[in-house]
Amino acid sequence: MKKVLNLFVFVCFLAAVAVFTSCKKTEIPTLTTTAISSITTTTASSGGNITDDGGAEVTARGVCWGTATKPEITGSKTSDSKGIGSFTSSIVSLTPNTKYYVRAYATNSEGTAYGNEQSFTTNAVVGATVTTTTPSSLTSTTAVSGGNITNDGGAPITARGVCWGSAANPVATGLHTTDGTGTGTFTSNITGLTPGATYHVRAYATNTFGTAYGADLQFNAVAVVPTV
Repeated sequence: MKKVLNLFVFVCFLAAVAVFTSCKKTEIPTLTTTAISSITTTTASSGGNITDDGGAEVTARGVCWGTATKPEITGSKTSDSKGIGSFTSSIVSLTPNTKYYVRAYATNSEGTAYGNEQSFTTNAVVGATVTTTTPSSLTSTTAVSGGNITNDGGAPITARGVCWGSAANPVATGLHTTDGTGTGTFTSNITGLTPGATYHVRAYATNTFGTAYGADLQFNAVAVVPTV
């Protein structure tokens, strides 16, 4: 009899648990937004941590952002898999020197929940960092120089080369070469020199900020020895 009573109590307990579970209300997820990091002129990193799925599977998650507060998934957003736990999001295609607002989001059958709001400002574009290569292979009318662009300043390099003239600090609106685009080293062939003349040369690099220059280096074209 006692065993039957114990079995009856156990069955009632399981039934009560089942009823309680079936009556538990499904809610939207609970989550937080990860602090912004790795900020550049056009990108940043964030993410989130979903600590409770609200009783239903998280079918979409990521971050959303915009220039106005409380961004939503109807605007710019990432899609970063599903389920609970932490995730990382890459924010792209941003405008330099602009303030943005970011919130993590998580969606289940009850709707979309948002994490706390984070804000950040993208970096401004600045002038590129460029050095001038020492002139070499000097002749009476030609020389070889170039440069090395070690930092694009936050925007693509659209023009690069060297400029030269008889006065110090020549600019790219005067005599110059055009030697491709992008960062890194490049070689420039200087032509049309006057034999024996003194010249100044500078490497240059252009992005949306403007044109940056390397150091001014001086050299002499080889003098022509007169024929007697």
